[in-house]
Amino acid sequence: MKNIGVRLYSIYFLLFFFWVQPTYSQNKPKPIVNATLEGHIIDASTKQPIEDVTVQLDAVTHSVKTDREGRFQFVTGQKLPFKVRLTHLNYKSLSLVIDKSPIVIELSPASKDLEEVVVTGVAQGTSRKKLSFALTKVDQELIGTVPALDASTSLRGKVAGLRINQSGGNAGASVYLRGSKSVTGEIEPLIVVDGFVTALRLSDLNPNDIESIEVVKGAAASALYGTRGEGGVIQVLTKNGKKEGKLNISIDNELGYSSLLLLPPLSYQHHFKVNPDGSFLLVNGARVIDYKENGFSVNLHPYKDYVDNTKNLLGRTSYFTNSISAAASGEKYNIYLSAQNQHKGGVSPVVDADKRQNILFNLGYRVSPKITADLTTQYSFFNTPSSAVSSRSDGLLYSTLLVEPFIDLSEKNESGKYVYLPKGSNLSGQQWTNPFYRLSNEEYAYQTENLLLGGKLKYAITEHLSAEGALSLQTKQYNTEEYYPKGYQTIVPDVSLNNGNYALRTSKSTSKNGQLQLNYNRRTGNLDWGLTAKYVYEFASQTGFNASGRNLTAPVKSLDVTEPSTRVISSNWEKTVNHGYFLNAKFAWADKLFVDALGRLDQSSRFGRDVGTAFFPRISAAYRLTQDIKLDPLTEFKLRVAYGKAGSLPPFGAKDSRVSITNTGGVSYTQNDNTDLKRAVTAETELGFDAVLFKRLNVQFNYAFSNSTNDFISVPAFTPISGSASIYDNLGAVKSNSLELEVNGKVLEHKKFSWSSGLTFSRVRSRITSLGDVPEFTYNGYRKAVGASTTAIYGYSIHSDLAQLQTNADGFVINAGNGTKRVEDYVVNDFGVVVEKAALGTANEAPVFYVNAATGNAKIIGDANPDFLLGFTNTFNYGRFSLYSVLDWQQGGQKFNETAQYLTYVYRSEFSDRSAAAGKPLNFTTQVFNASQVTDYWIEKTTYLALRELSLSYKLPTEKLGLSKVLKNANLSLIGRNLFIWTNYKGVNVDGIGQDGFNYPTYRIISGKLTFNF
Repeated sequence: MKNIGVRLYSIYFLLFFFWVQPTYSQNKPKPIVNATLEGHIIDASTKQPIEDVTVQLDAVTHSVKTDREGRFQFVTGQKLPFKVRLTHLNYKSLSLVIDKSPIVIELSPASKDLEEVVVTGVAQGTSRKKLSFALTKVDQELIGTVPALDASTSLRGKVAGLRINQSGGNAGASVYLRGSKSVTGEIEPLIVVDGFVTALRLSDLNPNDIESIEVVKGAAASALYGTRGEGGVIQVLTKNGKKEGKLNISIDNELGYSSLLLLPPLSYQHHFKVNPDGSFLLVNGARVIDYKENGFSVNLHPYKDYVDNTKNLLGRTSYFTNSISAAASGEKYNIYLSAQNQHKGGVSPVVDADKRQNILFNLGYRVSPKITADLTTQYSFFNTPSSAVSSRSDGLLYSTLLVEPFIDLSEKNESGKYVYLPKGSNLSGQQWTNPFYRLSNEEYAYQTENLLLGGKLKYAITEHLSAEGALSLQTKQYNTEEYYPKGYQTIVPDVSLNNGNYALRTSKSTSKNGQLQLNYNRRTGNLDWGLTAKYVYEFASQTGFNASGRNLTAPVKSLDVTEPSTRVISSNWEKTVNHGYFLNAKFAWADKLFVDALGRLDQSSRFGRDVGTAFFPRISAAYRLTQDIKLDPLTEFKLRVAYGKAGSLPPFGAKDSRVSITNTGGVSYTQNDNTDLKRAVTAETELGFDAVLFKRLNVQFNYAFSNSTNDFISVPAFTPISGSASIYDNLGAVKSNSLELEVNGKVLEHKKFSWSSGLTFSRVRSRITSLGDVPEFTYNGYRKAVGASTTAIYGYSIHSDLAQLQTNADGFVINAGNGTKRVEDYVVNDFGVVVEKAALGTANEAPVFYVNAATGNAKIIGDANPDFLLGFTNTFNYGRFSLYSVLDWQQGGQKFNETAQYLTYVYRSEFSDRSAAAGKPLNFTTQVFNASQVTDYWIEKTTYLALRELSLSYKLPTEKLGLSKVLKNANLSLIGRNLFIWTNYKGVNVDGIGQDGFNYPTYRIISGKLTFNF
């Protein structure tokens, strides 16, 4: 693989560096010994040892840390008694005087929700107790116990107000926060990595490298990011070296398999006449429909030779991940290096596995007591053959489900290759392309490379004044190659493929980010206050190249061997430069009243000169009520209110979308600067509280409502003879509200047993409030109309209740039929479908559709937005065993199940069998199918309960095995991902928001994992 040698040598070099550096620091001369202090530090509640407690002797700079047994030894020139200070990230600091040795010391756990420092949405790192807006932090325990295939699904069920849209079971998911901010759909959040603003998606990141993830969900918190923050912000904080004076190595190996999770119910019968042996009765080489005596309903027969193509060809595939990491730190530095190789089996053995490699290198260095520096290098390489699997007519699932099961798609010729048309294909009413033939004859490659380089420098100028600077470069390169050899077969002659075809595409995006910041902080009496001024520079560019040709003169993957006249070459280019300036003021009174005010000015090259600058404000406040009033059993109760604005940019080139018409022997148009185009802006108000209940449970409640205005809509203004002109304008507006609840903490805690749990609940609503003067329209299957949900499904409707029939003053039904029938002329049949009473049980029995000449007989027939989402995480620890699980519940929401609908077209669905068994005419099935149009009979609820993550782990007794001197600890885990989904939905993918159209199927993965820490 490209550059793999360089990558491996880099890893070896850095690992060697780790071995040398700690050895050097440990070989320093020992101090003169006059007295020794020995101790054992334990948890005050569980009585378990605490590792990594810093023991600092008063008036001495040197310190030691406890080992994995919670023990320490302090050698000093002083004599008893000693005054020491004990500190640990997860425990309350303790200062005490020690007059004996050895000694046992107990530490009490700190309130993690209050003491931990967050860095997202704030100008400087801020403790949770001072935060005046909502932020959710997900720690490594919830991310790394069952690492997701990529980071895009690692937050499922763990953050309220967050929705995952995974349209394909093997693809990265899209993540949305607090509903729609745009008429045309959700806006994905900005991804920040270790403080560096990027153009990455969560699916680009490796979960094994993540220390924690911070999520700010709306404009009330994301105003700090200005034009980039309208969709919210997710910051990923990666791991770094934390172990004092020693090298720590972790090796992680996981091996398992993947299998199909959801498939629609199928027909196992056919309606053709058969011979006595069960084979098809052929007349003139064709099958004959076996009608009943009534001449319109059919008899069903089982297939004589049933072939389960889905089971045979889309079976189990392998999955494995290998990871290694090394961490070390000294008095002035900390280093972390990791590498991962992932093999993710595809939908079928005919498709190569998706593979990815990741490398992360983080370095922190204290140049002097006043200057610190941080560097990061993150690289990933993806090869995704699954991209060749179409979700529609050339897709694997499409064919294996639709092809009648007497046809064996796995049939091969004498040379061992899949045949183009398997035996029996000529009997089928419609011939289907064998996707296994295509995927085994076409050659393809889909490769992506991501690189992030970043550096930070902090300088404490004085006690109160500090400066920070940061620079980052992020690149993403995507390359594809597709090659059809000469002689490639198709059902219908295809001049673009049969004589060979070669196509390639490359796309490169570059993002640069620079930041300069000044901080001033001080305390005056009970008042803590600070000011921050910051400048941000953002550069983004994208270039692309596409080329293809056909009629190959040689079996070579090159444009040079294609016929020159068939070559098509195109390219694209775009560049955007943004400048941001902001000032932040924060005040804290007596550690209980907090106010934060921020204003950001943004300038962007995406706009004309007249609207080049935009202002994004934020004001927020919080009050810790429990500092003044005792509210047992609440040990902490903080009220919050925040208001802010954030924006987004229009598509590149939108500012050039204003047109003028000329008429010179025809109609033509000229594009001009659309200098009035503004940013889309969301203004949000957020109300909520943070609480700690029984000193164990952290509670966060939020209610947020937002108004998104100036949304970009491309209006097809006219169609002149020489082309079509579209004008972008700020016409759309959307209002959203979000109700969110998060509860987490340790429910039970004893010496050998503990139970930690987390609950998230959210209900989000978004509706369109304006389209300007644009008539309502349909976009990606959703109806865009004032007053409608942003995910309103639009299509045709089959009446299912007589109460749906509307009549005029004369009693005639006006929304069904031809206007000559009354309500009593209709009846609901045994399929829950309204039919004409006179046609019931006859060859003319047919569904009655909704009609409305004014709207073209279509209307809003469903909504993809769920009633609510709920996540439930649990971790049980007993001795050396640990059980971890994540449940994900979606209530309500609807989806167009085109997969089940289209199976009905070829009588391969469960509905086809039920219809025939009920004696319905074949035409009844065909009419419910409705020519593949979006129809409400095929709109299904997507309510589900899913066991997303499950892990049973055992910590090996390294001490008893005599390995403790070499092996710090070892864990053996049995892991399940997407283990079960309980749902009545009968499609392929219940997770995706869009329609179900033979998507790449959802998979479960079961694996075993072995982790060693040295």
